[in-house]
Amino acid sequence: MFSTFNVLYILMEDENMVATSNTKIKKKKRNTRGMGSIRKKNGGFEGRVTIKVNGKSKQISLFNKDKRVLAQEMMKAQQEAIENEYVLKNNITVEEWLKKWIRIYKKPFVKPRTLQGYIEKIKSNIIPFLGFYSLQNIDKLVLQEYFSNLTTGNEKKSIKKYSPKTIKEIKSILNMAFRDAEYDNLIKNNPITYVRIPKVHKQKKTPTISPSEQQDLMRILLSEKNGLCYIFIINTGLRPGENSAIKWKHYNYEEGNIKVRDNYGKITYYDDNFQKIESKFEEKDLKTPSSYRNIPLQNWLNKIMHEYMLFIMKQKGYTQKEQLDDEYIFRNSLGNALSSDYLWDTLDKILKRHNFKHLSVYELRHLFATRCVDVNIPINQVQQYLGHALASTTMDYYVGYDDETNKKEIEKLEKINNVFMMPEILKQ
Repeated sequence: MFSTFNVLYILMEDENMVATSNTKIKKKKRNTRGMGSIRKKNGGFEGRVTIKVNGKSKQISLFNKDKRVLAQEMMKAQQEAIENEYVLKNNITVEEWLKKWIRIYKKPFVKPRTLQGYIEKIKSNIIPFLGFYSLQNIDKLVLQEYFSNLTTGNEKKSIKKYSPKTIKEIKSILNMAFRDAEYDNLIKNNPITYVRIPKVHKQKKTPTISPSEQQDLMRILLSEKNGLCYIFIINTGLRPGENSAIKWKHYNYEEGNIKVRDNYGKITYYDDNFQKIESKFEEKDLKTPSSYRNIPLQNWLNKIMHEYMLFIMKQKGYTQKEQLDDEYIFRNSLGNALSSDYLWDTLDKILKRHNFKHLSVYELRHLFATRCVDVNIPINQVQQYLGHALASTTMDYYVGYDDETNKKEIEKLEKINNVFMMPEILKQ
């Protein structure tokens, strides 16, 4: 085993010409077998050490201009060989590197949901098509062909056509992985730097429901068992996961607000070989620092929520709100938070039952933003309600329009124009 003592021995080896009492120099001793050796070469240092790769002893050479760094790399190589993790640089595949990259560069530092996204894209979209390539041999041409196939689809290679947004996310993952491989001297340069992908265009704004249709929707939701959950989203702009995670301790009747502090959703965990371990629903951190916020409630909604709280307390035989604090406001019969799948499926059933036009749960959040702008709430205030870092995100992606409101707004110009004047040509 290559120990710290071994490293120090190597570092001191060239200084081991010790003077005797007669000022004679003793010849430096040969290193103990397996410790490795370091010598000057090409303006730097070459370290040679014997390790076991796949059960077979193999002598490898490592190079570095810094002798101490080289000794550390030699020790690391032997330790990885002992733990069966060492792979010769010229043999490592894209798949092997991506798995190691996730384990050492991402798993300790990113949120579980983000890690899940990385692993699922690598497992489904990258490894089947690029995983077998040698990390050192994959080049821009190979990558460009791969991304072109993702853009157009390729039936012969069983590659589906993906959206520009998904393609951009895949490129981002590979860019991070190749960049770290470059820093670790596994490759000379990042081959993905100049690969072309389609541009991600801003979403086109689509019509939403009119104010009169929204009133009809509110009446429908008030008549449904879990309708209050959706009414809450329409009037607070909460994300589905944020809405699910709201507990009674987050609600303050006196101040008339809701504190957004958690998210709730399904997370899938994988082992280091990307094999699924388990999927479970749990609370998790919010999306960004801007997502932590307080949202004021309209007076009528605050009164409804207070009445609902008293109703739940009476059902459970509670006499103080504190007894209810750690329970979810919107929950299923088992007392668990409502999952996103439940919210989407139930809303779809409610709308179909009442023959109302289709709306997704996320469109309810967009509807909130649109109505805020309709009544001239400043956009920076709407941004804060929604938990966006940038006001441009609010305006570009969340604020929609409806024909009824458009007509009423354009009619405001009648106050400026003289609508009673007629063109001369029509007076004849």
